[in-house]
Amino acid sequence: MLDWLLFSDPKMVKGSKVVTRLLDDNASHKFEQERRHVASSVESFTKQYRVTQEEAKEELHKQVVDAWKDINEGLRCLTVVPEPLLV
Repeated sequence: MLDWLLFSDPKMVKGSKVVTRLLDDNASHKFEQERRHVASSVESFTKQYRVTQEEAKEELHKQVVDAWKDINEGLRCLTVVPEPLLV
């Protein structure tokens, strides 16, 4: 029943994944650094692009804004949803 959602990967689903991941990583970045847990998006971005943490956070924030635009666009457009989900 959810195949349309799982396998078509609509922009609003991708956007939701980006928003939740990046906001979570940004919020927990300092804590995760202290725990020496897995690298956050902030750490990965700073290493990959050789920028400061603040620059990384700014760029990741831009990605969150763009992802929200994708979510809003997806909500604005008509989507074919299986009838059992609507009932």
